[in-house]
Order: sequence, then C-alpha cells, then structure tokens
Amino acid sequence: MRNAILATILASTALVQVTSHAQVMTTPAPQQSEEHGVLAAEDAYVAAEVARDEAALRRLVDDRFAFNSSKGTLTGKEAFIQSILNLAMVGQTIRERSVLMEGDVAVVFGTAELRFAAPGKEETVQNLRYTSTYVKRQGQWRLLALQMQQRAPQ
Repeated sequence: MRNAILATILASTALVQVTSHAQVMTTPAPQQSEEHGVLAAEDAYVAAEVARDEAALRRLVDDRFAFNSSKGTLTGKEAFIQSILNLAMVGQTIRERSVLMEGDVAVVFGTAELRFAAPGKEETVQNLRYTSTYVKRQGQWRLLALQMQQRAPQ
C-alpha cells in the first residue's frame, strides 16, 4: 500500500512538471517576441527597398540613420533613401540572420544576395555580409545604422 501511495505521488509530481514545462514552451519569451519584431521591421525595410517605396523607407529608417559603406563613406538618411530610389534592384534574398538584443537596441547580422538589372542590361548579383542596427522609438523598430561589405568567397 505504501508503495502504491509513493508511486501515485511520484506520478502526480511528474505530471505537474510536464504540464508546467509544456506551458512554458508554448508561451514565447519576451525577448523572442522583440526579436520577431526586429526581423519583421527588417523584412518591411527590404520589401520597401526592392519596391523603392519612398514613404515606407522614410517611416522605417530613423532620422539619425547612418550608412557606413564598404568604400569608407558615411551617408545620412536623406542621401541614403535617394540612392535607394535610384537603384535598379530587382530582388534581394536575406540569409543567415541572427539578432543581438540590448534593451531598445537590436543588432542584426546576416548575409544578403542583391540582384540588379538595368533596362537592356544583364542581371548582376552582389553577395554581401551586413550588420544593421535597429532602435525602438515610440513602440516601433527603426533602422538606425547599416554597414555592408562584400561577402568572403565560400
């Protein structure tokens, strides 16, 4: 009888632990939710960049934005948006993204394949590694800084 009671207690304890663990696993952690928000902002930025959607770019790019190019130049928001509007980009594929969070600042590390095609010319492809920094302002993630460079050959 004593063994039966002990077995019942152990089974109940195990069931409580499994149930508690299942509840923890189904509730997303706050940081995961923030990471998803950052990646959603980045996806919206990429879509706006490819579509050359000026209104969306102005909304998604922070006023204090800085682009650090692989050529050693630093560009602010206005010049950066104007350069995007003049691109002949026809597509972009993002890969290998990871997010590093610290409060209301997030750094995204990733790789991108950018495809360009000027009218009457053959499509060209650039494989880049990038670091983008996002800041959360008024509840929205905004692109604060971007650095891109040629990706090392694999």
